[in-house]
Amino acid sequence: MKIIDKIILNIYSLIILIESIIVILLIFGWAKIETIIYIIKDMLNNNIAYNIVFGISVVFIILSIKAMFFKNARDKIDLVETKRKEKMGEGVLLENEDGKLLISKETIERLANSVVNNFDNIQDARTKVIIDNKNDITILIELQILQNTVIKDLNANLQSRIKEIIKEATELEVNEINIKIKNIINIPQKVEENDEDEE
Repeated sequence: MKIIDKIILNIYSLIILIESIIVILLIFGWAKIETIIYIIKDMLNNNIAYNIVFGISVVFIILSIKAMFFKNARDKIDLVETKRKEKMGEGVLLENEDGKLLISKETIERLANSVVNNFDNIQDARTKVIIDNKNDITILIELQILQNTVIKDLNANLQSRIKEIIKEATELEVNEINIKIKNIINIPQKVEENDEDEE
């Protein structure tokens, strides 16, 4: 809530409080209506008090109009901005003079997975895409690989190929590709000894 809105709310709350106290005083007979009317008339007969009351009334009318009509317009703008930020978390929003394009996280994940699936020494992979509010893309990949895989080479090849494929398909730059080797799967060896024994 902006400062001007807080001030408006406080002023209106104060006015309602004063009016409520006056009504309660009238109901219980602790004040007479003639006294209150006399005070109001006396204020309006005094030029300085009249000008002050008139100025405050005009300000209240303007603030009321602003609170009733312009607040709704601002809320709609805020809602649109909130939805835009939410969509940014779902993917990368690209805009040009012809319209908008949202490239979803799922699309980026599928592109990364298509690269991962082309590597024979990878048995299982899980991919996660993180997109921050600056549209910076980070890809996290968790792998199970076969025994005898050169991890350093696999890592370099996988990172460069994923970046290349995503760049070709979407023209987006991937900031980081972080790879975690979860498990190394042993390759079952063929039993050749049995064949030799039979000979």
